[in-house]
Amino acid sequence: MTPVCRSSAAVVFVLVALLAAACGSPVSPTAVPSRTGEPSPSEAVAQPSPTSTPSAGAPAPTTIPSPTLSRDDGWRADIDRLLEAREQIHPNPWHGLPRDTYIVAADAAKARIPTLSDEQALVELVRLAAMPGWAGREGHTGMFPFSADSGTHEFPILLWQFRDGLVITDARAPYTDLIGSRIVAIDDQPIEKVLALVEPLAPRDNPSNLLAFATLYLRVSELLTGLGIQGAVGPATFSLVDRDGRERDVQIDPIPAADDAAWRGANVLRLPSRVDTMWLRDMDRALWWTYLASSKTLYVQYNAVRGGINAVADEILARAKQGDINQVVVDLRNNGGGDNTTYGHFLSVLQDPAIDQPGRLTLLIGRNTFSAAANFATTVEQTTDAEFAGEAMGGSPNLYGDVRAIPLPHSGQVVFIATRYWEKSTADDDRITIRPGLRIILSSEDYYSGIDPVLLGVIGDTPVG
Repeated sequence: MTPVCRSSAAVVFVLVALLAAACGSPVSPTAVPSRTGEPSPSEAVAQPSPTSTPSAGAPAPTTIPSPTLSRDDGWRADIDRLLEAREQIHPNPWHGLPRDTYIVAADAAKARIPTLSDEQALVELVRLAAMPGWAGREGHTGMFPFSADSGTHEFPILLWQFRDGLVITDARAPYTDLIGSRIVAIDDQPIEKVLALVEPLAPRDNPSNLLAFATLYLRVSELLTGLGIQGAVGPATFSLVDRDGRERDVQIDPIPAADDAAWRGANVLRLPSRVDTMWLRDMDRALWWTYLASSKTLYVQYNAVRGGINAVADEILARAKQGDINQVVVDLRNNGGGDNTTYGHFLSVLQDPAIDQPGRLTLLIGRNTFSAAANFATTVEQTTDAEFAGEAMGGSPNLYGDVRAIPLPHSGQVVFIATRYWEKSTADDDRITIRPGLRIILSSEDYYSGIDPVLLGVIGDTPVG
């Protein structure tokens, strides 16, 4: 049986660069899909081969527009290919949207092609690719037009939607002084309006997943132009408020997608690492643990669903069996997925009576808990007494994954289509996320002050590494 979330590489908002294999791999700008066979939006930065399940990290070749089609017919052919691919490949193409509704929208877009710029046509294409999944469970299916070979241009800033607004968390020179600033507007368009226009373009399992993915599309100048936010592809004016409350307007120049992918590296969906914050300090280690003596907490961080973790899992169980543990906290907030065939032993550790007791086991989840990580969290939910804290989970309890990459004949872009339904909860579970019993949303002040309110809310103590 193909794994749900076997990821091919660490990716993200492919931003996801988009996605890996089996069920949803971590975001890595060099590998798109997640390894259930599906790329995740964080892995879409580097697209997999268009003829095989996106579990390899190799970027898909750019498709050369057909010389036999006119410009208008070429864009229409791309729209037709979206429908054809979805109905040929997806196991349940219209689970969240009536087919007739989609056909009306696709026909309307094709009729308008002669009046649209290429940027506007690209927006229509990306929107139509995401549209069947607007109801949820489709975070792996759609278009991610910001891979290294996409031909687009991205603003060299990374973003996070905090409780207090959309904040620049990283930036490429010469914009590093913008880090920490909140975005108020882009080219005089209020950021709330910009996000509302961008969100229909992004795939999603649920609204929490969308919090992460939408920021990837907001970085693409071609999409902002096609949406009417910018007048033309190129520099845009960002209205900002810095951490001291000072307002200023800054012009930011977009850079070619290949340069952007080289700059941002992997994990574009994660918050940048901080040495003063335990949950953001060792994100490149798949599984690790520490003991917080003051609260008698065994803190475990699970950052990637991949092999080679069984020995660490055994250490965790051995430590849990000592007499000084009151609770076990497993942190999945940085886990974008991977290969769900690799978590069985760690799952059995959490199911052991030394850990699985009422009130003893808590999972920390968030918007980036996706794909194979969502499979893992759901299985823990179904088989233990675990409680949950943090944000609503980015992945769905039951979801569509194992994507195939399909090149489009005219634009040279690629659409990813799920090939399999992964049911980790009950068949009648209509939830599209796991909602934590203890819901805590991070603020930018928390982040820049090195405070982890989620862990503090669970253990009621100051965490130490």
